[in-house]
This record gives sequence, structure tokens and C-alpha cells, in this order.
Amino acid sequence: MTTAPAEPIRFQTKAEAVYEEIRGRILRGVLPPNSTLNQDALAPELGVSVTPVREAVRRLEAEGLVQFHAHRSVVVSPLSLAELSEIYDVRLQLDPYAAAVATAKASEETLRAIERMARTQVSSDALEQATINRAFHRSIYAESGNRLLIETLDRLWERTDRYRILLVSSEVDVRQVVREHLEIVAAMQSRRSRLVAKLIRAHVTKARASIESTLD
Repeated sequence: MTTAPAEPIRFQTKAEAVYEEIRGRILRGVLPPNSTLNQDALAPELGVSVTPVREAVRRLEAEGLVQFHAHRSVVVSPLSLAELSEIYDVRLQLDPYAAAVATAKASEETLRAIERMARTQVSSDALEQATINRAFHRSIYAESGNRLLIETLDRLWERTDRYRILLVSSEVDVRQVVREHLEIVAAMQSRRSRLVAKLIRAHVTKARASIESTLD
């Protein structure tokens, strides 16, 4: 797959910039599961020597996003039911809690903005639709005001993205997902924290089951 050269990225180190760029490509599906990551080719494309690329790849290996085969070739980690289960086990605890807290804290103006996000037009592009969904959910849990919780969910959702793109690409009714989003927003606007938590839990559970079915 041919990709456009990455725009210059401003980070403290070249290794950090390369890490963020490659990680983003993996999570967005630009570098799909089981594909080979050519470090020598990536270096000139990103405008760096091979050393920062190798440092970035080591970090990605530690995160489980890439694997070394025969100590030489680097492959994007495959999608797995085991990883999916671990991610969703944690999300089922944190997403409902964060949404419940957000329900009590969010301003009326913010809730109207979240409702507008829920009504965003459905996209036929899997990556774009996954991005729309991601933005909606983040707009909710970000209102919890708990920085550690937000950072943790950010990381979990980033790991979820590879799987959600697979889900959006399947026969799942995205419009039903939108209806569930609007139901969640309505409960938030009524300040019913327990109901919000219940709806989020059911929403996440349904997504998990659909992705498991697709993977299986």
C-alpha cells in the first residue's frame, strides 16, 4: 500500500516522532495486521536515519503492536481474540464509570455539543466512521475530569481502533449504533448517571460481541 509522505512532526526527539507516526499508521490500519514493516525503507520516507526507526520499533514491540520474526523482520502484530478480550475486560469497567462521572459534571452546553456529535452523518468509509465513533465516546469520558482515567481510556481506545475498523467494515448496522449514541446522550441530558453507565456497558458489550464474531 502506497502512502503519502508524512508531514513534519514536532516532538522532542526524532525517535519519538517516528514512534508516533508508525504507531498511528498501525492503529489506523494503514499498516495492516501481519504486514512487514521495512525499517530501511521507512527511514528515508520519514526523513531520518535508521536508528530512530529501530528505537521506535522497539517501543512498539514492548506495546505488542509489532513482533520480530527470526530476530530480523518486523511484522505488525495480528489481531487476536485474546488481546480483544483483555482490552474490553478493562473498558467494560472504565467506560461506564467515566460516563457516569461525566454525566454529573458536563455543562448543558457540552451536552448539546455531544448530542451534535452523536448526530454526525454516517460515513461509508470504515476509517472515517471509526474516527467519528471514537470522537463521540472521547467527548463523553473527557468530561469526567480525571486525567489518569482519560489517559488510560485514550490508550485503550487506541488499541481498540484496529478492531473497530474491522467491525465497521463488516455488516454491522452503523445506524443502530447512532441510535444507541442518541439514547446515551438523552440519559446524560436527564442527568441519570446509573442509566448512562448501564447503556454504555450494553453498548460496549454489543460492540465486543460483534467484533469477536467477525474475528472468529
